Amino acid sequence: MIPGLATAGPLVPSRRVLELLGLAAGAAVLVARLDLATLAAGLGLFLWGMSHLERAIKRLSGGTLDRWLHAATRRPLQAIGVGALTTALVQSSSLVTLLAMSFVGAGLVALPGAIALIFGANLGTTTGAWLIAGLGLKVDLAHYAMPLLAVGLIGSRLLQGSRAGLAGLLLGVGLLFLGIDFMKLGFQTWQDGLSLDGLAGTRFWHWPLFVLFGVAATVVMQSSHATLLIILTALASGQLPYLPALAIAIGANIGTTVTALMGALGAGSAGRRLAGAHLIFNLVTACVALALLLPLASLVETLGGWIGLAESAWPLKLALFHTLFNGLGILLMLPVIPRLAALLERLIPEPRRQAPGEARYLDATALEHADTAVAAMEQEARRLERRAYHLLCAAILMPSAEVIGHPPDRAVARTAIDTDAWPSVNARYHARIKPLLAEILDFYARIDVPLTEDQEARLEALYQRSLRLVEAVRFGEVLQRSLLRHADPASPLREAHDDLRMAVAEGLNRLANAPEAGQVGQAVEETRRHWQHELADRLRHQQLDAWLASSLMNDLHQASRLMAALTPPQSVD
Repeated sequence: MIPGLATAGPLVPSRRVLELLGLAAGAAVLVARLDLATLAAGLGLFLWGMSHLERAIKRLSGGTLDRWLHAATRRPLQAIGVGALTTALVQSSSLVTLLAMSFVGAGLVALPGAIALIFGANLGTTTGAWLIAGLGLKVDLAHYAMPLLAVGLIGSRLLQGSRAGLAGLLLGVGLLFLGIDFMKLGFQTWQDGLSLDGLAGTRFWHWPLFVLFGVAATVVMQSSHATLLIILTALASGQLPYLPALAIAIGANIGTTVTALMGALGAGSAGRRLAGAHLIFNLVTACVALALLLPLASLVETLGGWIGLAESAWPLKLALFHTLFNGLGILLMLPVIPRLAALLERLIPEPRRQAPGEARYLDATALEHADTAVAAMEQEARRLERRAYHLLCAAILMPSAEVIGHPPDRAVARTAIDTDAWPSVNARYHARIKPLLAEILDFYARIDVPLTEDQEARLEALYQRSLRLVEAVRFGEVLQRSLLRHADPASPLREAHDDLRMAVAEGLNRLANAPEAGQVGQAVEETRRHWQHELADRLRHQQLDAWLASSLMNDLHQASRLMAALTPPQSVD
């Protein structure tokens, strides 16, 4: 017996071994069947091209696409139109869907506007079928693919910045063209040896099976465009009957929701609501389209005759069907967007109890795009700022409502101080500030998308601002301990401390309500200069001992450092 195997139990192949065996088996099949290998190569090139195209568009947009979509969500019809147009331009409903989820997760847009944007993206994705059917299946795309691939590959290696993004765009388009051409070649080799005429779909119960096939294909390939490419090329080569092709196209529409559902796994409740809306819309649209498959097919025939489609132009008719049933879904769902949003908010509520130091806007989906990453950082930095201001009010032993809510009153600073009523700044810092800061810093470190110079500068400013806020809180912690020690009305330092507390309160009020006004630390500096002279005078007249004088000097210095940490640099104003 071989040592070590006596207690090992039955031998079970590891997952890695099974994967290698599966790859080997697949390779063997493709080597034996060159027609299948050609189809697989075409599909792989198409998907690869889609990924290059999406990355290039993100890089070239520099946030313009994000801002455009954000501005469009104010009115439902406008959101639908812009969602459709954007998806038609970038040929990626997944990109627009994830952008919308990022906007909602970052708190930039309301749920109804994002839902309308998703509806428009579904309509816009139908242009892919028109492009493939009208151009890709009729033109020798390989003739154009080679120059695009050559320029794209060389440019992506040699160029930088936006020019590299343009080279990536050309590379993506070249791969798409080459993939479509390979798919055509693959199906042409099957033309005489394979026929799917038995899938006529004359019985109604056949069609849901084709819908499920469309769902499965889109889920596996993570691209409805890839599924439509297979359908259209098979339809054009006579390998797939018309009605089953329509049913598979319906399934491809449902399959696109998987991208949103996967993106929602790392999103907050707002992102999950939008993914739910996407799923509901596509399911309702699919059910209606399947129930009305024959009437819609007849309508396609009628409209095709009006616009001059040939009787045998099946790919173009499928593209028209794809557009019709998505448009029908929008007409059905548009009036119920507000009620759908309200329903999803009830079904997927916000967490009842959020940990005090837990981030609210730093969803993983926000990391996918430049503007949403910056927006999420801004939202969370504002939350950190508000918490820091409230904690600093506790540091100077004044209620935040009396400091931030309205201009501070000197009478409040002079009231009796109950030392047991004020929470420790250090304890609150570890419970409310430090965990949130840790999430902000982690999010900042994970931002890995192309950024414009303005976006980079803004992120750096937010990063530095967050660090300065925490630094100010640490100064406030030291100040609070001294204020509590000398809180008694009879303390020789109480008068100076009241002036100092009042000065810091004025600075916090200005920061919270009018940070652009500047000179937030002016009151503290005036108080510091006044009491430096007053201390010298009282020491000369022996009205104050040197130990207390040094304590007060340290408190004045801590207050100055606190306000300096809170004062924004001139370049950020």
